[in-house]
Amino acid sequence: MPKIGMPSCAMMAARWITPLKAAAESGFDAFEISCVFPSADPENSPPEVITKAREIQEKSGIEICVHAPFYDMNIAAFSPGIRRESVQLINKSVDLCAAVGGKTLIVHSGTHTYERRIGHNTDNNPLLKLQWDNNIDSLKQINDYANSRGITVCLENIGFNSMDQSFEDLLEIRKAVGGSLQFTLDFGHARLGQGAEEGIRLLKENIRHIHLHDNHGKTDDHLPVGDGNYDFSGFIEFFNKFPHIITLEVVDISKDPQPTLRSRENFQKLLS
Repeated sequence: MPKIGMPSCAMMAARWITPLKAAAESGFDAFEISCVFPSADPENSPPEVITKAREIQEKSGIEICVHAPFYDMNIAAFSPGIRRESVQLINKSVDLCAAVGGKTLIVHSGTHTYERRIGHNTDNNPLLKLQWDNNIDSLKQINDYANSRGITVCLENIGFNSMDQSFEDLLEIRKAVGGSLQFTLDFGHARLGQGAEEGIRLLKENIRHIHLHDNHGKTDDHLPVGDGNYDFSGFIEFFNKFPHIITLEVVDISKDPQPTLRSRENFQKLLS
C-alpha cells in the first residue's frame, strides 16, 4: 500500500511546521517539506522548529521527505557562481532532510537559459551541451553529498524548460550521475508530456516517489485529485502496489488544509 503524503506547499502561506502538524493530526502517512519561500527556507531552519518536527514525527510515525528549492536558481547555469550557490542551497536541503529524519530528497534538473529551438540538441548546439554537462556535474555533487548523509535523491520529470525533456533524458542523466539516483514520477507533468504510462514503463523500479495532482490536460494546475479531468483509473493497481510515498501535490497559497484533505478522500475512493 502507498504512503499518502501531504505537502507543505498545500498551505504555502504558513510556515512548514504548521502544515506538518495538520498532516499528522489528519492521519497522513507522510509529509513533504516543499522548500518554497517563505514557507520553508533550508538555510534558515531554527533548532526549535527542527526539534518540534522530530517530536511530531516520533509521536505520529509520519514519514518526512523534502523537496529541494528550484525557484531563483539554476544548477545548469552558465555562471559558475550561480551553479555553486544553487548546489549549496540544495545541499542545505539535504541537511534539513537529515535533521528531520527524512530519507528522500526530491530535486529538479536545471533549466535552459536560452529558449530551446526546434531541431537543436546537445549534438549540434554547443550551448545546450554546456548546460547539459553543467546539470550533470551539479547533480553528481548533490547526489554524492546526499548519499553521504543517507539520503536518496529522486530526480523529478519536469519537461517545459528543464534540461530533461523526456523520460529518456532522465535515464541518460541517471547513467551519467550514478545508479543511486532515483526518480520522482510527477503525474501532472507526465500528462502534459509523454504520459505517465511511458514513465512507468521506462523508469520502472527506480520510481521511488510520486507527485500526484490533477489538471485539465493543458497547464500544470496542481489541483486536488478530482478537481480536474485526469482519468487515473488505469493506474489503480500500480498505486496500490507502490510501497513508497505518494505526495498529493496540491499547490495553494493559503493556510487551509481542506483542498489536500479533499484530494486524499477522492484518491482513497479511487484506490478502493
